[in-house]
Amino acid sequence: MKKVLKAIAMLFVVAAVVFATGCGGKTGNMGNGAKENETQGNNDQLQPVNPEISANVTNNTTEANETIEKGQVVTKADSGKTISLKKGENFTISLREDPSAGYLWKLNLSSGLSILDDEYIEGLNPEHLEGVPGTHLWVIEATAPGSQKVNGIYKRTWENITGTEEKFTLNVEVE
Repeated sequence: MKKVLKAIAMLFVVAAVVFATGCGGKTGNMGNGAKENETQGNNDQLQPVNPEISANVTNNTTEANETIEKGQVVTKADSGKTISLKKGENFTISLREDPSAGYLWKLNLSSGLSILDDEYIEGLNPEHLEGVPGTHLWVIEATAPGSQKVNGIYKRTWENITGTEEKFTLNVEVE
């Protein structure tokens, strides 16, 4: 009888290890309906980051191992400021986001800017909790000279705009 109990206990341990290995360490994108007009990224190559710290961002439109030049990183603290770029240069916008609570950033870019990559990176989660906020990264290229603008609003997609939402604005002067 003791051998049978030991065998059952070993099976439980093996099953727990296999389950933990399959579930652990995953970061990722939200479901297909969570973001409007935004591409889903491949987060297998990304590590969780602090919004103030840069990360390797993989371009979804190129080969898996090719990375995009990110340029300068712009955060929420830079809202309302102006940056200068040359045509063809890139920059990255890095904003905290909590998609598990329904809060997402919706960006609108003027016609002289183009999103090259769009990634959500789940925040550090050592206790493997559900619903941990993370960082949303957009790599943006300056495609036309002149005064360009990025406007963002942070809200639940199903709620109406009330005017109390968090906003992000960036002016981009392109040579």
